[in-house]
Amino acid sequence: MKCPNCGKEVKEDFKFCPYCGYPLKEEEAEYFIRISRELKAKGKLRDSVVYCEKALKLRENEFIHRSLGESYYLMGSLHKAIYHLRKAIELRPDYADAHYALGIAYYRAGLIEEAIKELEKTLELNEEFLMAYYWLGIAYYHMGEIKKSVKYFNLLLEKNPESAIANYQLAISLSALGEYEEAIKHFEKMAKIEPNHATLFYHLGNAYYQVHDIQKAKKALKKAIDLNPEDTRAKNLYSLLTEE
Repeated sequence: MKCPNCGKEVKEDFKFCPYCGYPLKEEEAEYFIRISRELKAKGKLRDSVVYCEKALKLRENEFIHRSLGESYYLMGSLHKAIYHLRKAIELRPDYADAHYALGIAYYRAGLIEEAIKELEKTLELNEEFLMAYYWLGIAYYHMGEIKKSVKYFNLLLEKNPESAIANYQLAISLSALGEYEEAIKHFEKMAKIEPNHATLFYHLGNAYYQVHDIQKAKKALKKAIDLNPEDTRAKNLYSLLTEE
């Protein structure tokens, strides 16, 4: 028989191609896993899930559950994503990737407290899982725990100063605490990287207004309006400042 992957002749009783490692027997879980990965790489998520489910019937495996959870998440099936990611963690409690993916799935499903638990567990297992810091900052902000939000965005920037969006989110959190001087520093950093971010310039203008730097406030608000003429917040504040 010929290997369907590399085309070389192999013996009939081989389960895997000795040349390329391709699974040759459809009754093997590895065969379905391989096909599932190929379909997923092509963007055929639904077909990929079908083969992944077939593999799962042959072998209960944390990696298969993780793959299914990721695929269902990408398809928007959050409850199925959560189910499979939880199963992956049941089979392997120290599976940091699965805890992280579950945290994001919980967040998208509006289960913020559960998301925080999973993201904090991710960092307990692997403190270099940098995006967990970002999502914890976001999650705590939406829970109204702004100081914790600031804490995680600061931690992310300490570990990865190149995370430009962290400057923006940190500045938003600092503004919510009334720490406008510090917020301005981070808004300005983000503005240098993304000079066409209309909402950023509104928030920067408002921060300058709060510290009574009216000229810089007007300049930032004018740019916000130029970038987005529909931004009523920027227009209203700009009108207030120009009338004074």
